[in-house]
Amino acid sequence: MEIQPIASSMIRNRTGPILICLQIALTLALVVNSIFIIQLQLNKIAQPLGTDVANTAIFNVALVDPLDDMEAFLKNDLDEIRRIPGVIDAAIIAQPLHNGGGMGNSYRPVLERNQDLERLVSVSETDEHGLNTLGIELLYGRNFRADEILYSAPNAQIVLSDIILITESLARSFFPDSEIAEAVGKVVYLGDVDTTPMEIVGITSDVAAHWINRDSEFAQEAAYHFMLMPVVQTWIGEGHYYVFRTEPGAQDRLMAAVTDKLYEINPDRLIFDPSTQTEIVRRTHEGSLALAIILGVISVMMVLITAFGIVGLASFTVNQRTRQIGMRRALGAKKRDILRYFLIENVMLTTIGVVLGSALAYGIHLFLFSIMYIPKMSFTLIPAGILVLYALGLVAVIGPARRASSVAPAVASRAV
Repeated sequence: MEIQPIASSMIRNRTGPILICLQIALTLALVVNSIFIIQLQLNKIAQPLGTDVANTAIFNVALVDPLDDMEAFLKNDLDEIRRIPGVIDAAIIAQPLHNGGGMGNSYRPVLERNQDLERLVSVSETDEHGLNTLGIELLYGRNFRADEILYSAPNAQIVLSDIILITESLARSFFPDSEIAEAVGKVVYLGDVDTTPMEIVGITSDVAAHWINRDSEFAQEAAYHFMLMPVVQTWIGEGHYYVFRTEPGAQDRLMAAVTDKLYEINPDRLIFDPSTQTEIVRRTHEGSLALAIILGVISVMMVLITAFGIVGLASFTVNQRTRQIGMRRALGAKKRDILRYFLIENVMLTTIGVVLGSALAYGIHLFLFSIMYIPKMSFTLIPAGILVLYALGLVAVIGPARRASSVAPAVASRAV
């Protein structure tokens, strides 16, 4: 019975209620989509990487001029690093892992071109020490042998191997109807570049692909499509990436020791940006973390502004209706009746706001989905946001409503 007079009152004084409804709608739409994007960023940051991030470091080592025997030179460098006390293993790798960039190619498990069977794979190249150095577990099959590592001539064309190691997730994607172990011995083919079969000699635990910092739905589906090849490209100008793994707690000390050893072997070299794997991962995710923090701050500010708006409107209404409230009290209205009046008014405003906000939230998400190719949002976020705004509205209005319910009946007889 109170809804009609409340609605009539809001229509007569519609500016404030309209602004509050729009504010609630905008808050719901923006906060729900912000929380969704924050979830995407935090999920990326928390994603298991599959390597011993805490105890690995990587150096970019470059020579000014090529040597007569680059293969022997590189092997000697790595052997000397492995001899340093505290170093577990060392290897050469095509590029740093988990840095948000790298080589990716399309592979298929059949000879004929078949787009439905092609998978985009993050590819890295390493030697026979790569698995142990990176802390990757071999699940099935075998590791590369030393005699299988292909060393290119300096600055020669890219060398391709006919054997590979792939992750269990990639094996499952290539051969969904087989057991993972059965993928060992099968072959895959590289896009439309070559029809040479590449034999899978081993299956490793999952390793994150280089697109770990992407928001797209594809990046989630192919998060662990990763492949290793037994290849060392001896590009002089771009240098070589040496990666080594240390005993826990010895990394800082050993980074300096490795640097000294490399200059001792050959002072005519350049060492660029020696970094721990932890630092690389942090740099990779710093944009995602910053975005999550910014959206979190904006969301909190939007919620607080909405709460203050509700308090302000309710307080203004109480001040404007003091005489009316006093008359109701004089006619027998109890405190709970006045309190209920303002709570119902708030619920009505919030209901209009969340209905508009739900439609707006869905529209914004569709827009983001179309331009960013992000995964579809779990729409449980919208009901959750609605409940939060109802609770926020009730908490925000309770103070002014209690103040209104305390207006004495004598107020009705005062001159206005």
